[in-house]
Amino acid sequence: MKKSVRYAALLSSLFAGTYSVSANLYAADATTVAANAGSQTDDKSAKKTGKTAQPVKVSATGGTASQGAVTQQPVVSIAEKPGPKPLPEQWYTGSLYSPSPALPVPGMIAVEPYVAAGLPAGAFDSNGHLNTRKGAGGQHSITQFSLAKYGITKNLSIYLLPTYSYSWGNHSKPSGLKFNDLPVEFQYRLTPHYTPSITLYFGVNTPTGDYKNLANASEGVGQGVWALRYGVHSQFALPFFKHAMRVRLWAQVRHPVASTKLHNITSYGTEKGFTGRGHVGPYGNEGGSVELGITKKWVFALDLYHTWATSSSVNGYNVYSKKYINSRTGWSGAFNVGPGIEYNWTSSIGGIVGVILPVAGHNTSRSISPQAAVFAVF
Repeated sequence: MKKSVRYAALLSSLFAGTYSVSANLYAADATTVAANAGSQTDDKSAKKTGKTAQPVKVSATGGTASQGAVTQQPVVSIAEKPGPKPLPEQWYTGSLYSPSPALPVPGMIAVEPYVAAGLPAGAFDSNGHLNTRKGAGGQHSITQFSLAKYGITKNLSIYLLPTYSYSWGNHSKPSGLKFNDLPVEFQYRLTPHYTPSITLYFGVNTPTGDYKNLANASEGVGQGVWALRYGVHSQFALPFFKHAMRVRLWAQVRHPVASTKLHNITSYGTEKGFTGRGHVGPYGNEGGSVELGITKKWVFALDLYHTWATSSSVNGYNVYSKKYINSRTGWSGAFNVGPGIEYNWTSSIGGIVGVILPVAGHNTSRSISPQAAVFAVF
């Protein structure tokens, strides 16, 4: 059997696997109970009918009707427990934002190219009020990122997310096509099965994006520092009418490990002539997603998550303005909703379209983000 066919069959059965195991365990329990009483009951008839076997008749002389001299106590066998029904086969692509577990097979490859637009729609102030004046949300943008994951073992995977972006508007020059900071991450699944599962994440953000000595501020797409990435993810599947529902829960943190030197125009908001240092505080996100099977191929997906960032600071001196600069941002955060529709051509190839909508927040810009992606495993 070809690898691709075997992988497709494996993925399509992953979500029903846990429930099939449970059914087998129930059957094993019933078989054990029946075996313990096997010398005195007809265990086959109990399995076939699902009814309680009749007790052995005892004669007036103290023996059974068939054995006479041998005394036996009445014994009632326990009928086999009915196992829970396995989930129907359901194909998934994955929601717009939620991370996924480590891959279940060594050598398996998963790829998911995304295209996302950023449409500025105001900004939330420190009190959470939305300012919708023109230009408050920053620039328009187009971002292309390609998730790539490789199964090293049946529990350990490596994950990369190369990202390109282009921004324009808001009375600023276009950024040009820019390569952003590169996330590299190892994912280890603690559970032997794929659903339900618990996966731990650990990796780094590599400082590959431009962040200093920029021609204009829109070119700043990096932080200039290494940052640790760590988090936890859980996934499980449940019945949903005649189909299946997949639920994911996660929490992730990005923790910069140092400050960085800044010169002239930077992604930290400094101007030409500045020299100093910038420090980014930890940031991250947490949330949950549900994917509801409409048919085997069509799925409704919904992300509900929160993004946050702690204070960042800039310290230095601008030779043109002759001023010392010591600034610090406040904490920021946003609550987001991400509805989407998935269509899966096979168990290993699917696509999704949807939109990320920030619905509340503070100290952050608000950008509506339509997105589309295609997912495939090999």
